Amino acid sequence: MRLGQKITKLRKKNKLSQEGLAEKMNVSRQAVSKWESDQSIPDIEKIVSLSELFGVTTDYLLKSGAPSFEIKTADIPAEDKLPILPDELVQKYLSTAKKSSKLRALSIALAIFSPACISFCSALSGFLIGASDKMQLIISLIGFAATIVVLAISFGLLIYSFLIMREFKHLNKQNFDIMEEKKKLRSAIQSFHHTNDKYLVLSCILAVLGIIGPVISGLSNSNGTVSLIAWGITFSIFSGAAYFFISYIVQLRYLSLLVKYRKHLPSNLHKLFVYGSWIYIFCILGIDYIVSRFIEPAFSSTNVFYLGIIIYCLFTYFFIKEKAE
Repeated sequence: MRLGQKITKLRKKNKLSQEGLAEKMNVSRQAVSKWESDQSIPDIEKIVSLSELFGVTTDYLLKSGAPSFEIKTADIPAEDKLPILPDELVQKYLSTAKKSSKLRALSIALAIFSPACISFCSALSGFLIGASDKMQLIISLIGFAATIVVLAISFGLLIYSFLIMREFKHLNKQNFDIMEEKKKLRSAIQSFHHTNDKYLVLSCILAVLGIIGPVISGLSNSNGTVSLIAWGITFSIFSGAAYFFISYIVQLRYLSLLVKYRKHLPSNLHKLFVYGSWIYIFCILGIDYIVSRFIEPAFSSTNVFYLGIIIYCLFTYFFIKEKAE
């Protein structure tokens, strides 16, 4: 069987269109079509990528033989088989990846929360009208000190989250039987989505609720204390949203590494997304200008800008999640 026929059989076996395979290989659909019709031959880098994607060796792709999905078990020569990761290694990787994801999410959440320490302490200082200047200074210094401590803890957790994953670094470069890993991880992936999808929804709700702070700050006019509390609440809400969202994304990325699965937007949707993003930016800037010039400051143009960013981030995530192949 020729190379083009093998690529066709493997692509159909994995339920990929020519465009889907082209996106994963970072080539055009016409290039895939030429490969399958034997009008051209993939370069060695693409051959390696194809072998990793389909779970066969490069030798098998380049040599003549039967369709790969017919010889993935006893019929395939032992020297052509890709290794299967030990169950102990997979379980250790998954447990460590979960821990690393939560630590990384916590570190970023703490970094976002850190300005809230200054906001709340400054607000407390403002409430203590009868307090001496020394007491107010002490409270302010406590706020700055707390912010620095939180940032230091955040940085330490971030570094540690990367360090505990060092022993699995070889998995990025190692070739192994992807089909077998998909079978073993099917239940783990289903369990992950069943457990964590609700946290993704919660992070989206918190991200939208984060606009409450700027709105309260705008309504408070010149009341600096209320404004400080409002911004403290905003940083707190955003830190919670960041924790749930980043924990979800990083864990999903670690799971994808074991099955060598990366999603890409088709070229036509990628162009649509880029052009749509620019149109959206200009629309937000236009609305921001109109609000700042012609609408009461109760809902300031800054609030429009913040809300626009939140909506764009949420839309971007769900658009890519639904449309990527």
